[in-house]
Amino acid sequence: LHFFLSILFLAVIGGQSVDPVEPLFRSTLTKYRRKANSDPSTQWDPWSEFPALLDPLVEDAPLQVVGGYEEAILVIEQASIAAGAREDTNRDSALSKLYFGYAKMLASLNAELCTELALSPHNLLIGAETADANNPSTKLCVENAENSLRNAASLDATNIEAEALLKKISGESAHERKPKEFIAELFDSFADTFDDKLLGTLGYKVPGLVGEAAKDLRSGKTPPTFETALDAGCGTGLAGRYLRSLVSGPLIGVDASQKMLDIASKCTTTSGCGLKSESNIEEAESSLPLYDGLFALDLEVMTIGNTLNAASSEYRRSALDKFDLIVAADVLVYFGKLHELFQTFAHLSSTNAGLIFSCERASEEEAPLGWRLMASGRFAHTKKHAIEAAEEVGYKLVRYQEIVPRMEKGEEVRGHLFSFVMKPSEISEDGGKTEL
Repeated sequence: LHFFLSILFLAVIGGQSVDPVEPLFRSTLTKYRRKANSDPSTQWDPWSEFPALLDPLVEDAPLQVVGGYEEAILVIEQASIAAGAREDTNRDSALSKLYFGYAKMLASLNAELCTELALSPHNLLIGAETADANNPSTKLCVENAENSLRNAASLDATNIEAEALLKKISGESAHERKPKEFIAELFDSFADTFDDKLLGTLGYKVPGLVGEAAKDLRSGKTPPTFETALDAGCGTGLAGRYLRSLVSGPLIGVDASQKMLDIASKCTTTSGCGLKSESNIEEAESSLPLYDGLFALDLEVMTIGNTLNAASSEYRRSALDKFDLIVAADVLVYFGKLHELFQTFAHLSSTNAGLIFSCERASEEEAPLGWRLMASGRFAHTKKHAIEAAEEVGYKLVRYQEIVPRMEKGEEVRGHLFSFVMKPSEISEDGGKTEL
C-alpha cells in the first residue's frame, strides 16, 4: 500500500524524479514509530506537526502535498482500526489536523489539477471514477473537501478552522443539528426493520429505562399517573409502550418520519410497539390505539396547537393546555446544541411537568463545546451541557443515571439518562422561563 501511494509524490522534472514530500513523510513516520515504543502518550505529536512541514510545498507541489496528507491519514486510520473502539483524544486531534489540511488542499485545486488527481491510479477521492479528462471540474475535489472537513470537526470539536471552512464552502456546520429532511429520509429508509434491529441485534434498552424513570417521577404522588404526555421523536412507538399505562389522558407522539409514524399508528394496547405477549391483557382493550395522536413534525416547531390541541376537539375544549410529561428517548443524538429544543419543551410543559431524555455520553475533554459529532453521524453530549441547557429554560434535575443504551459493533455505547421537573415559573420576554 505504501509503495503504491508513494507514486502520488513523484513529479518528473527534466527526466529526473523529484520527491519533495516523501522524505518528510518518512521522517514523520519514523518519529511516530519511535514514540509509539518509547512514549505512547506523545506518539501522535509528529502527525500534528506534519501539516506545518508540508505548508512550504503547497504552491510548487500541490498534488504531492495532497498525497502526503492521504498517506498520513491512512497511517492513523489503520492504527485506529487496530486499536478498536478505544478513545484517544490526542490521536483524534492529530487526525483532525490532517483532515483539515487535506481539505484545504482539495478546495484550492483548480479544475485541471483536480481532474489530474482524480485520474491518477492511486488516490483517496470518493467518486474518482466519475472524473472526465475532457471535462475538467473542481466539483469532485470540493465534495471530498466537505467530507474531510466534517471528519475534522467531528474528531475535534475545537478545530474552529475546519468548522469555519466547512461553513464557507457548503454553508453547513458540522455541529448543528441534523436537518428534519435528513432525519425523515434516514428513518423512512429502514422503518420496516427498525424494531427488529434495535431490540434484537443491538439490544436496545432506552424505552424500558425511560418508562422506569417516568414511573419514578410519579412514585408516591396522587394521582400516580400523568394527565398528558408527549413522546418527542416517538419513532415506531417503542417508548410509548412503556408510557401508556402511566398516562391517564392523551399520549401524543411526534416524529419527523412519516413511515415511522405509520408503524406506530398500528400499535394498540395489545399489539405492536415491542409487545410480544397478549395473554394477560383484557380482550376488550384490543382495539384501543396506543397513541391518541401522531404528528409528522420537526421537534423545534412543536406547539400545543399542532400537538395536544390537534389530536382531538375533546382536548381543545378541556383545560389540558400543557403536557405533564415530555419524553425524548434516544432523540437528542440528532441535535448538537440543545438550548433551542429545550426551549420548545419548556413552552409545552406545565408547572412541575417531567422531562426525561437520553443522550450518548461524552466527557468534557472529548466535547469541550458540550456536544460532539461522532464518526457514527450522531451527537454525544456532556452531562454539564445537558443540565445547563435544561436548567436555563426552567427545569430542575431530579435524577441522573449513566446507561448503556445499546450495543454497537460488539461494544457498549456510553449513554446517560436525565429526569427533570419544571419549576414554578413564568414565560420571559426572550421565550425562556424564569423561576418565580
